[in-house]
Amino acid sequence: MAVEFTVGIPTHNRRETVLPAVASVLGQTRPPVRIVVVADGCTDGTEEALEALGEDRLELLARPKGPGYGYAHRNEVIERAGDGVVAWLGDDDLWLPDHLERAGELFDAGAAGIVNSMACLVAEDGSLHPCGAHWRAPTYRDRFLSDQNRTPAGAISHLATAAREVGGWNGEIERAGDWDLWKRIIRSGVRSEIVLSPTVLFFRGTGRDQAWSDRVTQNSEFLARIQDPDQLARLRAEMAFTWSAEAHRVETAFSHALARGDAFEHHLQEVSTELETTQTELAKTQSERDHLTSELTDLANSTWWRMRRPLEPVLQLRRRLMRRLRSNRGDRI
Repeated sequence: MAVEFTVGIPTHNRRETVLPAVASVLGQTRPPVRIVVVADGCTDGTEEALEALGEDRLELLARPKGPGYGYAHRNEVIERAGDGVVAWLGDDDLWLPDHLERAGELFDAGAAGIVNSMACLVAEDGSLHPCGAHWRAPTYRDRFLSDQNRTPAGAISHLATAAREVGGWNGEIERAGDWDLWKRIIRSGVRSEIVLSPTVLFFRGTGRDQAWSDRVTQNSEFLARIQDPDQLARLRAEMAFTWSAEAHRVETAFSHALARGDAFEHHLQEVSTELETTQTELAKTQSERDHLTSELTDLANSTWWRMRRPLEPVLQLRRRLMRRLRSNRGDRI
């Protein structure tokens, strides 16, 4: 059974980039039933620009500026999704045309309750870098649930019911509210899956050394590439190559780790052998010590030991005579 997609796009005063983001949603090969833009206290004409699109599927939630990133407002998107799937998109990120189609295949098959798609980070110079992780792989899952999130919000889609069952968005935390929600969903036992073909372009907002005008231009240029079939084919190839290079890097690192593991195991075997040798020598020393102790005990308890004391003056006289004899021989020489 085909699930229905609701797309949620939170925004605050980013009219120039939210319009390309919406355009990338409107170009999906599997159209969503609704696109909900959560305008968190926008004062830059965002609302008017979106209304001017005249798109029936576009729903605008104009809300007063909420605390922090306005996470609490996003729960309204989950409510509007009913029993369908919510797919999130950053207001400055872009989807390739088949993003919802590929994620939808997993939801339709009942294979997952939350799906993360591979993304590519777009750097200031336009270069692409892999961004994302397979949460079902134990290593990446453990990192994600502890202290490392490499997956942008625009790569996530989930059953609306899965989010409601864990309490939805936490409006009281200041940042990383998306990461907080994804972790709660996964820890609740919801199965996660991944779209291995990259379908998301992620334009990171924090730590980006780029003028806003340049950033807007860059978003528009990448949207143009997505909308042109020939350019899209080249972009897909570039994104796939980026991830294949990442896979090679991970495989190489894994091979090196295995090699280091083999070397460590060899060293451990050497240490174990030395330890066994040392233990054998210690046991031998202990045996000799026990034997010597036994002999001393026998000697102390023997008749000779009790007779030695009365004979000690005679023995001392003998030692003095022997020293004198040796001394006289030396004088003659």
